[in-house]
This record gives sequence, structure tokens and C-alpha cells, in this order.
Amino acid sequence: MDILLNFKDYFKRIRKQMILNSYYTSRIKDGKSIHASLIDWIFVSLLLTLFFLITIFNSTKKIILSIVFTMILMGIYLIILIAYKGRVRYRKILEINEDIANKQITKEIAKYGNRDFFIYVKELLEKYYNTSFFQYNSHINYIGEVDGDIYGVKCFKNSLDNKVTLKDLEHYIEEMKVKNIEDGIIVTSSYFADEVKKETDYLLVDYDEIKKMLIKIGAYPVKEEIEELIIDKYRYRRESIKEKLSLYRKDKIYKFIILGIILYLISSIVDYPIYYKIMAFLSIGFGIIIGVYNLANYLTKNYR
Repeated sequence: MDILLNFKDYFKRIRKQMILNSYYTSRIKDGKSIHASLIDWIFVSLLLTLFFLITIFNSTKKIILSIVFTMILMGIYLIILIAYKGRVRYRKILEINEDIANKQITKEIAKYGNRDFFIYVKELLEKYYNTSFFQYNSHINYIGEVDGDIYGVKCFKNSLDNKVTLKDLEHYIEEMKVKNIEDGIIVTSSYFADEVKKETDYLLVDYDEIKKMLIKIGAYPVKEEIEELIIDKYRYRRESIKEKLSLYRKDKIYKFIILGIILYLISSIVDYPIYYKIMAFLSIGFGIIIGVYNLANYLTKNYR
């Protein structure tokens, strides 16, 4: 029993690795599948082998010596190629994982409304600075103590292409002066205009800084989580394809029967009426067969 369970786990790991390899290869090769890439590699290797073999044979006129030298050269070529391709692939996979993680963070932030984003920022800052922030007023969203200093926090939920400007900060800056709060943290889901960076002394936390903070507190998607996202995406795509091909869909029944009726109705005005009538009966018959098949499966599942 244990051997069987170990075999299943081993098979699952192999299956998972195959899915990941296929996904990464497709991304790295701009959509080309892992099988197509393997065929290209084999084809190039064969051409190179023939080139070495013919070139060496023309020089030595000895077939055995030519084969030996060709094998040595191809072995060196394969070692260098595998080492180089391995480093390139590893770097590309890191870039792909970073892109997936970025999209996941962007997707998570985008789903928040203003109030939810403010709560998200509050929790992020509390974990990052290991302190507590408290809701304050409409112009200063939160206030808290960091390393003995009082900070006023302002949050801006924007799209990535909508930068925070000085005009957006007018009320915040005025309120900070009225409350005599010297230190501030301004957080945005996008970026800051250059004027804000030049003319303010507050801590500016933009989208890139949010990612750095998430990494530091351990809330940024790690390799294992990203691989699970890839696997889930593969499963969802596979289930969608199965759903489209499934006989259980009711719309297929309607489509076949309606198509058959249409074909039968127009059979009297076309040049080949018998052909159209045959296709009409076949289409209606196929729709009825699917309907009976679905009914039988439904009865089997619910009344057994």
C-alpha cells in the first residue's frame, strides 16, 4: 500500500514538473511548445553531427576516426549548450515568476475599493514597522508611532498610470501642519509625479515600494505559490476545454435539433433536397441521442 502511495506521489511530481516545463518553455519560446522546441534541438544537433562527420572524413578519409572525433566534438557541444541553456532558462524562469507575482499583486490591489485599500495599507504598515496605526480623519487616514516618532499616513488608490501630484496632497500637507505632525507616509497603488519627489520630505511608498515591503514581511508570492498558480491555470484551461467538448451541455441538443429543422425547411428550395433532408434527420437524430444520453446519465447518478 505504501509503495502504491509513493508511486502515486512520484507520478504527481513528474506530472507537475511536466506542466511547469511546458508552461515555462512556451513563455520563453514565445508560444512554441516543449515538443516543438525538442524537435528543433534534435534537428540542429543532427545537422551539426553530419557537418562534423563529413568535414572530418574529408580531411582524414577514415570513417572510424571521423565518428570518434565527431562524437567527442558533439559531446563538448552538448555539455556547453546544456550549461549555457540551463543558466539562460533559470534566469528566464525567474523573470517569468516575477512577472506572475507582479500580476498577482496588481490583481489583488485592483479588486479593492478605497476603503478596503486603506485597510490593506494599514495592515501592511503595521507588519512592516511592527507597530499600530489608528484611523484619524479624512485628510490624514491613519496616525501611528514608528521608532518614537509620530507619523501621519495618507493613502491613494489609483490605477498604475495615474500618478499622485502635489495638488492631490494639498489638504494632507495643510492638515499635517495644523496638527503639527512633522513625519508622514504617503502610500499609493501607483506612482508619484516628479514634483512630489522633489518638493516633499515625507516617506513615499509607491507600487514598487509596496512590493519590497511585501517581500520583507513574507507576503510576496514565493516560488511554490507561483507554481501552484500555473498548475491551477492549466487545470482551469483543461476543464474549460473538456466543458466545451462535453456531451452534457444542453445547448448542443438545441443546436443540433434547430439545425436539423432549418435544413429540412430549406430542403424544398435547394438543388439537392434529398441530401439536405438526410443531413436534417442526422442532425435531429444526433440531438435526440445526446438528450437520451444525458437523461440516462442523470437518472443513473440520482436514482441509483
